[in-house]
Amino acid sequence: MGRKSLVVLALIAALLAAGYFWLQRTPEAPPAASARAPLLPSLQGRVAEVSAIEVDSPTQPAVKLERQGANWVVPAKAGYPAAPSAVGALLRALVEARQVEAKTSNPQLHAQLGLAEQGEQRATRISLALPDNPALALLVGKPAQQGGGQLVRLLGDNQVWLIDKPISLPLEELQWLDRRVAAIDFASIQQIELRYANGQTLTVYRDKAEEPNFRVKQLPADTKVQFEAAANGMANLFGRLDFADAAPLAQIRFGEAPLLSFELRTFAGGQAKGALYGQGEQVWLTLPQRDGLSAEVLPGKPDWAYRIETQQADALTQAAKKLLGK
Repeated sequence: MGRKSLVVLALIAALLAAGYFWLQRTPEAPPAASARAPLLPSLQGRVAEVSAIEVDSPTQPAVKLERQGANWVVPAKAGYPAAPSAVGALLRALVEARQVEAKTSNPQLHAQLGLAEQGEQRATRISLALPDNPALALLVGKPAQQGGGQLVRLLGDNQVWLIDKPISLPLEELQWLDRRVAAIDFASIQQIELRYANGQTLTVYRDKAEEPNFRVKQLPADTKVQFEAAANGMANLFGRLDFADAAPLAQIRFGEAPLLSFELRTFAGGQAKGALYGQGEQVWLTLPQRDGLSAEVLPGKPDWAYRIETQQADALTQAAKKLLGK
C-alpha cells in the first residue's frame, strides 16, 4: 500500500473518531425555566386588565369573550357566562409560557408548522385586548414533537418559537360556556315533587339529611321499591346537571304544555320550581322560580331554557313508571 493511501486512511480514521466523540458528547442543557424569557412580556402582571379575548380557529367558529366585572361572558350567546375554567386555563397558559428555542423565521415554512395566516394550514389566532395597548395577537401552530410544548409566533413576526407548554383550547364552541344548570348537593335536598301532564303526582322525600335514600310518598304501605336507592335518581340529577344547549326564553316558543313541572326543596328552606318541555325529539328545562338558593348551587338562569340530554330527562320523565309502575 502506497504512502498516499495510508495518509487517506489515516484521515478517514480521524474523521470517524471525531464523529464518534461528537455523537457521544453531552448535549447542552436547555435554559432553566426561570431563565427563559416570557413569550408575552407585555402580559406579565396584567392578566387582570385583559378586557376581551378572541379565538379564531380553523376548525370552529370564531369566539369572542368579554370581561364584565369579575366574570367573563360570550356576547354572541346573548351575554351568557363563559366557563371560568376555560378562560382561566387559557390566560394562565399565555402568561406562564416561556420561550425554549427559536425556530425558523422563514415564512415559506410557516404552513408546514401550522402557522400560516391563511389557507389550509392556517393557525389558531388568539387576540387579547389590554387598555392603552395595541391588540396582542398570537398564532398557535402544531404541538412540539417532543416535550409537550407548542410552536407559536406573534402576528406580524416571522420568527417561530418553541414554548414550554401547550396552549390548550376547548374543542367546540359549547365548551366556552358555563354549562352548569344545577349543582345542589344531594345531602341538602329534602323533597322533590313532580306533576305530570296527565295529572299524576310523584313525590320523593326524606325526613332527615342523614337518611341515605329517598322514600316515595305515593307508594302503597305494603309495597317496596325495587332497591333501596331507587328513588335517589332525581336528586342525583340536580347534583350535577349540565346543559347540551341554551337559549333565551324569548327566542323559544314551546307549542305545548310541559311534559312535567317540578318543585325541589332543601332542608335549609331553599326552593326551585321548573318544568320540562318537549321540542321535537329534544327536551328543554326551565327554572323560572327559585328562593334561598345561591347562584353557585343553581347557576341556571330564570329567563333561559336549557336543552338536556334524553338520559338526563329520563330521571324525571320516567320516574313514575320506574317507582310506581305507571
